[in-house]
Amino acid sequence: MKLPSFGKRAAHTLLFITEVKTFRVDADRKGVLLTDLETIERGCEEPARLAKTLQKISDQTVPFGRKLWLLFLRLPTHLVNVPSLQVQGVDENTLTQALQFELEGITGQSSQDSRIAFRFVRSDDDMSDYWLTQIDQLALDDLLKAAKQCKTKLAGLLHPGGLPLALAKPEAPEWLRLEAWPNQLHVLRQTEDHSNLQVFSFDNPHWRSELEQWLDDAGTDTPRETLLNNKLEVLPDSDAQFRLNEEHDLNAWLGLWAQTLIATKHPPIPLITPPSRYNPDIAWMAGTGGGALLLCLLHAGWFIQQSRHYQAEADALSQTDRSMQALRKQINQSRDQKAALEKKLGKLTGDADLIPNTLATLQHRPARLLRELANGRDQELVVETIEQRNNDIVVTGVTLKPHLANQLASHLQANLADLNWQVQAPTKVAMDLFEDHGPWSFELRLIDEGIPGFGEDEKS
Repeated sequence: MKLPSFGKRAAHTLLFITEVKTFRVDADRKGVLLTDLETIERGCEEPARLAKTLQKISDQTVPFGRKLWLLFLRLPTHLVNVPSLQVQGVDENTLTQALQFELEGITGQSSQDSRIAFRFVRSDDDMSDYWLTQIDQLALDDLLKAAKQCKTKLAGLLHPGGLPLALAKPEAPEWLRLEAWPNQLHVLRQTEDHSNLQVFSFDNPHWRSELEQWLDDAGTDTPRETLLNNKLEVLPDSDAQFRLNEEHDLNAWLGLWAQTLIATKHPPIPLITPPSRYNPDIAWMAGTGGGALLLCLLHAGWFIQQSRHYQAEADALSQTDRSMQALRKQINQSRDQKAALEKKLGKLTGDADLIPNTLATLQHRPARLLRELANGRDQELVVETIEQRNNDIVVTGVTLKPHLANQLASHLQANLADLNWQVQAPTKVAMDLFEDHGPWSFELRLIDEGIPGFGEDEKS
């Protein structure tokens, strides 16, 4: 029986689902935990039963948050090695197909029947490593339906291994962690320059010697930590040890996952997300192109109607008994009007040729905006939302220093000028949480000035 809920609904819910139990925490939209750890006596042993398990979990607890994150212990995960030349410079869809083909040889499951998520790990000796998670497409469809029935939205599905933060000191720039999961040992190493991941299967009888060799290559200066999940294995000594069967460690671990999944824009993990069914930017661009095409058709219809009108006038004039001077004058007027119509038709033809270029420019706008936001953003500035208001783009976020918002606006103005966006000075509001009145929330507006040259009449 589901328990009644009288409190405010959380923005996010995280579920860590094991074979026998499920652990739940709720978080706000910034990734800060709102509740203590809740243990639910319901587990799941295979991805195919995940949807039914979610419905049963929903019956045993208060309503989920608006967005739901699932850390599923039994979600298949693999480290796939492919030739670098095979995937160099390809688009994301082609890369996904190539990785699915490689994974098909490992698992035997058809690439047409599964959904994967991947993360690039490293490139070495002409080979590239990718970390993948996989789920059957039918199981994912059932899971999305179950989440909808539970009045929540599935934000992401992932394996609980590979948290990209140190457990002992999350802000540490360098660390190494061994994670013992039921069938695999994940070894993660983070330095200031790059991150690395190695997966050892416990089914391999030589995994201990391979692990020792890998650790020797990694060096001994990096602080080590160990994460255990009911897996008793003889592992090398470490500076700190954490156990997920202890409530304090589990709660802290889930809190770091909440921070990574919610507060990080693109977490470096293979995260399976629902397919996007609606893109407002594409819909807006398609509507603009359709409107331009309709305008051209209306002009063409008006031109045909005017041509028929003047032809009828000419036929009527030929039947009248008018003076030769009046007839010549009318004919000259008709010629002038026809020339003006032909000139307008030529302009419409030019606009029709401009439409594909205009659409191509508009299609690159979102990607350019995201890239320049990433390039121009300081680490002490967080972009929270990017939304469209009428014809403008509004970027909102939080900064620890007020001048960083102006710095970001100047960067966007300089690098997006060719897309005809006018970047206004940001508006900032002090949140008065620190002594210097910071942090500051800001709103940055990009005004669409249109594409120059389209639809403009030539001067006579």
